[in-house]
Amino acid sequence: MYKKIGCLLMSLVLCIGLVCPVYAVPSTSSTLKNKKSEKEKTESNLNKLNNEISNIQGKKQEVSAQVNALTEELTELLASISICKEEINQKEEQVKQAKAEYEAAQSAADEQYEAMKTRMKFMYEQGGEAYMQVCLQSKSFAEMVNKADYVEKIYDYDRKLLDKYEASKDAVELLKKNLEDEEAELLACQYELEEEQDRTEEIIAEKKRTIADFDSQLASAQSQVANYKKKLQEQNAEIKRLEAQQKSEESNKNKITTQNGEPVRTSVGAPAVGNGSGSGAAIASYACQFVGNPYVYGGTSLTSGTDCSGFTQSVYAHFGIRIPRDSTSQRSAGRAVSYAEAQPGDIVCYAGHVAIYLGNGNIVHASTPATGIKYGKATYRTILSIRRIV
Repeated sequence: MYKKIGCLLMSLVLCIGLVCPVYAVPSTSSTLKNKKSEKEKTESNLNKLNNEISNIQGKKQEVSAQVNALTEELTELLASISICKEEINQKEEQVKQAKAEYEAAQSAADEQYEAMKTRMKFMYEQGGEAYMQVCLQSKSFAEMVNKADYVEKIYDYDRKLLDKYEASKDAVELLKKNLEDEEAELLACQYELEEEQDRTEEIIAEKKRTIADFDSQLASAQSQVANYKKKLQEQNAEIKRLEAQQKSEESNKNKITTQNGEPVRTSVGAPAVGNGSGSGAAIASYACQFVGNPYVYGGTSLTSGTDCSGFTQSVYAHFGIRIPRDSTSQRSAGRAVSYAEAQPGDIVCYAGHVAIYLGNGNIVHASTPATGIKYGKATYRTILSIRRIV
């Protein structure tokens, strides 16, 4: 009986073992691969955002240049408007003065006309009777001649007064016409100035709206960049941790035991250049020759001293390849590749720094004045981009 029960229990255990799956814990290598894949996506998104920011900044600079040019034009226009307004004010004063003179001239002309009209009416209506009175009332011939001469002078005076009246009338008419022309010109000038001012204000407002829109786009993109950078730092930190863990696991596997039973670890020397394109591997191998040489800010000599971008530029120059001088410009050279696709000879770009990738997560770079040209890990800092030149 007990034997039958034991057999049944054994069978049940075997069945459970066959039916229920056994879940394996993911290996460090698998987790590290996934993390690197996530980091590649983050780097790709970050590169797209940086390109978008560069594009927006380029457009903003273009509009800003237009605004600067328009500002100069507007400055000249506002100066012209100011001068024109001053001229308008002066012209208005002249018009007021001319109107006053016109009114005075018209008044004088009216008075002259009335006086002349009265005399002429009396003289010419009386006609011969006036001459007869002059002759009869004269006491002597000489007095009569004198009075007749006086009458002739009155006639001459009236004739001249009439001519003067006609001239005054013509002058007043001409002055009036000039005033009307000047007023019309002032009105036209004022209208054009107001139209030009409206157009200017509209241009200024439109350009300000455009720049504000670019600023808004930049702020949004830069906010996303900050988020991606934070995420990238977290991913780099996790990758470093996993790489250290993987290295520890591999080190434990590679332990060997001597005859006296003491564990001995394998020695670690210069990192080997990984597999890649022939020219890329050659560039990486050539760069390794200068490890230990000094770091000099602004330098480009591989033997007597160079900085990070001078190091990469000089190494590439040895193979007849020209790349930009500074690290920021080198970040745009060649084409972008992901960290998983990185090959020996690629340029690894950080904020303000560049290095040459050797493969297997290793780099060679002109680091600091204290360390000079040395080997290092590619993930020791946040990677912004990896550029393939060859």
